[in-house]
Amino acid sequence: MARRQVSELMTEQEAAEFLGVPSVALSSWRKKGLLKAKQIQGQRGVYYDRETLQRIKQVAQKLAKLGVPSAVSAVVHKKIPVRWMTQLLGISRQRIYQLVPGSLTFENALSLLEKRVKANPELNRIYRALKELHQSGQM
Repeated sequence: MARRQVSELMTEQEAAEFLGVPSVALSSWRKKGLLKAKQIQGQRGVYYDRETLQRIKQVAQKLAKLGVPSAVSAVVHKKIPVRWMTQLLGISRQRIYQLVPGSLTFENALSLLEKRVKANPELNRIYRALKELHQSGQM
């Protein structure tokens, strides 16, 4: 294998350390089809694309600055943690599921926040930041 190609890939352990998540999380996401990995003939294990991991990390860092817990997982799943939304909006988990059909995708989270931003400047800041991430195609 060419040296350049190897430097563009990370082992599962390297990828886990880079993202700050357990390697079992990467394995789970890979098995669910949420994160692509490559197998290299003659090599053991799986390898992840460094550029993809860098994009995930950059978006996760932006989400973490907004206070989103498990930001890497949120990026990979393309969903906002319900427990964070309950704390942010001051409503119950049950109420969120009544207001949002299905899962709490970024679109659904934006819809919930949009209805409440006028009364709360902090929500407005978070809403604008999430909307920018979504419109830029990062989420």
